[in-house]
Amino acid sequence: MSGAQTNGKSGGNIPSGLPLLYKLPSALDSRRHAQASISKLVDYSFAKQTNSLPINLAEFGQAMRHYPIVFSNDKEPVPVVIVGMEQNNYFIKPDNSWQDGAYIPAYVRQYPFIFFERPEEKKLYLCVDEAAPQFSATKTDNSKALYTADGKPTALTNNAMKFCTAFYQHHIITRNFCADLKEHKLLQPYQSEITLSSGKKTKLSGFQMIDEKALNALPDKIFLEFRKKGWLAFIYFSLASTSNWKNLAELEAKFTA
Repeated sequence: MSGAQTNGKSGGNIPSGLPLLYKLPSALDSRRHAQASISKLVDYSFAKQTNSLPINLAEFGQAMRHYPIVFSNDKEPVPVVIVGMEQNNYFIKPDNSWQDGAYIPAYVRQYPFIFFERPEEKKLYLCVDEAAPQFSATKTDNSKALYTADGKPTALTNNAMKFCTAFYQHHIITRNFCADLKEHKLLQPYQSEITLSSGKKTKLSGFQMIDEKALNALPDKIFLEFRKKGWLAFIYFSLASTSNWKNLAELEAKFTA
């Protein structure tokens, strides 16, 4: 994979297969975004209508304190944190800030920026979601520009590049971790019926959890291999995070009050 770019040959909107939360990602371009800026105001409203968010391994230690850590039910599973029931994120307050003291996933913190890969070019392009509440096509008093007057990336854009680069690198490690879990059949589909504070029953499904029995039954050779790779701590973080289902139930009661 070659270096990431901020002003590729083909700016403009990214085609189908949009990642979660992104509606109109566009490759950053010094001409297209010459006057564009990002608001300084905190606004997490873009993450309101979801009950799960992807995370990387590097986040497990902090995320386990606040959220259940589970895995998507995809062909290539990824770890996600459960932030609510149905399609509501209980961690976003009425003023669109995040719940005090709760860990904010890096996937949310990188928004409205994200890397987009063009496989045919073997390059990553830094993109911005032009539908984001933080994005403006012009400069305002409460925003920071993406480019300088002479078309060079500002500190904001350079920092976004660094953050997204680190996120992508952690994603590669996380993908290898999940591949090992899947190969050794440690992930099992999970489904649970929960009664909400309103009395309504809802089913939680479509994701997987680590099977502790399968973990304990691993051959010694594989278990040692996991230890050498550094996977064991993250497995136990995921298992320990299940205590946060109770926390979600309590938040649901407040959310619907």
